[in-house]
Amino acid sequence: MKKLSISLILTALVFTSLLTGCSGQNKTISLPEATQAQYTDKNGIGYNEQDDGTLVISDFSDNKENVEIPSDFKGKKVKSVGRSSFKMSKIKSVTIPNGVEKIDDYSFAFSSSLEKVTLPDSIESIGTNAFSGCAKLTEIKLPKKLKTIGMYSFDATGLEKIEIPKSVKKIDEYAFAECHSLVEVVIKGKNTEIAETAFNTSTEVKITAPKNSTAEDLAKSKGIEFTEM
Repeated sequence: MKKLSISLILTALVFTSLLTGCSGQNKTISLPEATQAQYTDKNGIGYNEQDDGTLVISDFSDNKENVEIPSDFKGKKVKSVGRSSFKMSKIKSVTIPNGVEKIDDYSFAFSSSLEKVTLPDSIESIGTNAFSGCAKLTEIKLPKKLKTIGMYSFDATGLEKIEIPKSVKKIDEYAFAECHSLVEVVIKGKNTEIAETAFNTSTEVKITAPKNSTAEDLAKSKGIEFTEM
């Protein structure tokens, strides 16, 4: 498993192919590039305007370690953090403002120094590989309106515990795979759809959830220690 993790990181660093599936899925895909920005603010954050007049963050061209994303730019609301926009950046902390609804695929992937992420309650979805490979990210508070946690979204992070809000409808494949420090998972929803591989190779995981929940079913099928909420 260690050899597979190293391969995954090295391939990302040379901008060729990314070997995802740290948990046994040998699927090769491209690591997408960020989209070229229409506008860039003084902090190096790039934006593109959408059809509805709102903005999506497209890239980041600064070496700042602590980033606070503004809620608007040029009088237009920021609605999403775009695909690959902060991937492999040197940031240590990021604060995302209220009003942002989506963290897109690969947004912060392989930002190896990232330690702190502050998410607003307006976030509804976290995309594929959004925080994958952020090994120093040991904790994160998920938003109250969050509905979907995408494939590999927190794969190979340093998370030690995570609380999944009741609002979450789906935890996708390998979402928390290969999180070797992850020991405490609280899943508040009784009917949350949880992929069989959601916690693959996160061997120390213990799940707390409502009785007769989908989380309890998963725990029993995977041999994970379960505590009734």
